[in-house]
Amino acid sequence: MAWVQIERAHESTWDDYQRVAETVGGGPIAGLVYHGAGEHAGRWVAVTVWESREAEERFRETRLMPAVAATLAQGSAEGGPPPDERFEVQAIREP
Repeated sequence: MAWVQIERAHESTWDDYQRVAETVGGGPIAGLVYHGAGEHAGRWVAVTVWESREAEERFRETRLMPAVAATLAQGSAEGGPPPDERFEVQAIREP
């Protein structure tokens, strides 16, 4: 079942988001259905839809967190990802 993740950075800036995204790279991401991100009040916010919770966890462990550790200052990486909301999709409405 599809999995949604909503993240709202409390410390990282939009520039931080862009630097990490460049490190992750633009290649295919297994299990990614949709990702949208933008800047709000100087911080970044992202909504991501995954094919499954396992796909999100796999991406986080194998690509995202290594990119964060390689890109951001040591203290930022140690703080872990920003608070998020996650839930299993129970209804889908297409246009």
